[in-house]
Amino acid sequence: MRRVVALGIGGLLATSIAWADNERSHEQDRERARGAVFVMTNSTDRIRGNEIVMYHRDKQGDLALVGSFPTGRLEMSKPQLGSGPAPTSTVFGAPVPATADALGSSNSLILDDKNRCLFAVNAGSNTVSSFRASRDGLRLVSVVDSRGTLPVSLAQSNNVLYVLNAGNQGNLAGLRVQGNCHLIPLRGSSTDLSAMTNSFEAPAPGEVLTTPAQVAFTPDGKRLVLSIKGGPDGNPFPSGRMAVFPVRHAGLLGNPVVTQFSFSEYRGGPFSFIFANRRTVIVVHANSQTIASYAIKSDHTLSLVSGPFDTGTFAPCWLDGNGRFVYVANFGGIPAAGTAPDGNGMLAGFRIGRDGALEPMGTNVAYPAPGVGHGNHAIDVRVVGRFLYFLQPRTGMVGRLTVDSQGMLRDMVHFGGLLPGAEPYAGSNPGIENFSTRCFLQDPNDPAYSPECLLGSAQGIAGY
Repeated sequence: MRRVVALGIGGLLATSIAWADNERSHEQDRERARGAVFVMTNSTDRIRGNEIVMYHRDKQGDLALVGSFPTGRLEMSKPQLGSGPAPTSTVFGAPVPATADALGSSNSLILDDKNRCLFAVNAGSNTVSSFRASRDGLRLVSVVDSRGTLPVSLAQSNNVLYVLNAGNQGNLAGLRVQGNCHLIPLRGSSTDLSAMTNSFEAPAPGEVLTTPAQVAFTPDGKRLVLSIKGGPDGNPFPSGRMAVFPVRHAGLLGNPVVTQFSFSEYRGGPFSFIFANRRTVIVVHANSQTIASYAIKSDHTLSLVSGPFDTGTFAPCWLDGNGRFVYVANFGGIPAAGTAPDGNGMLAGFRIGRDGALEPMGTNVAYPAPGVGHGNHAIDVRVVGRFLYFLQPRTGMVGRLTVDSQGMLRDMVHFGGLLPGAEPYAGSNPGIENFSTRCFLQDPNDPAYSPECLLGSAQGIAGY
């Protein structure tokens, strides 16, 4: 394995770029593997389509590339498409490059509890793919209609899978998971969200501040929780809300109970969330730069337990934890087109108390990738054992940090294997101001086809 080591920021973090040695045999890969990490390319490539990139993971947390697995059967039909990079957003009234956050969501790629079935959204084709995972790779099992527009997030409990469609004001649709990871529609499960999303219909190109963001079952499977970042309510940083659905017989949903959040109370724009236990949910508020924990009460409303706490920099969007600690990926600065460059993102850690209360650890970690002076963003984070992995779509890398016994993050490493994405700073990419149509809606043969659509847009990470 070839490795380049350099000093990291703020503290003597060792940074390295690790690449799989092409001459190493598959037998050696199997011998050293202790698990796997999966990343979704979210590509709109009309030949291969959306794909899942698989890495073996060894006991030191290092990744070795296994291969790429299409989410559709290429020999039988047209490929299944991801969304591609997000177009330039105009939600602020001025162009804002939003290329790196292609879906504006969390849990677009998930494993089941036994790490046997892998599920992925195909946002550009309005479908969901299921795979059977093994040590040697992935086998595509089924591709089914998401029964909505722009699927962005998935939730699974036992033999039920729900997909969150963020387009056209949003809806939820259920799927039954049969033996061998096969998906079929769950009758009577479709739930319209337009009454609570108050979002742009399309949604508008690049608009990721108001759309539904994540869906997940509580650990006991008795409730389904949904986060909605907000709506065009006259405030450029909308407040947003969360909804809790009771889960009825056969996986069908009861009527939702909605908890409204307030930007003025520093709890605007709920994005990603995880559960500290079956009755406590930890939420990042992307539009307020905060994190807080909430009790899920018997009437399905949310009651503040602790916070909100500042996460350190702009747009905390993704989080994951290990029961003792939770880590937030802050996106970093997002400038208006033609102004200052993006700032690097940052990871922030918090301790989780027995009652779900949070305590800031006071240590934040920046993650500039080698060769990138600014604008290196993290998209999705996943804690696997004692390691934290995060996507860096601009550089086409997966970052890794070791979580020590005190919850501190150490020994940063970067692994390649993904197609690099667009430079988010419009001053370095003058055409980005005119990138205003989603890639899966464009014709690659059109002379006006956006060149950004040919670049990487990785989003979604899972592992064990």
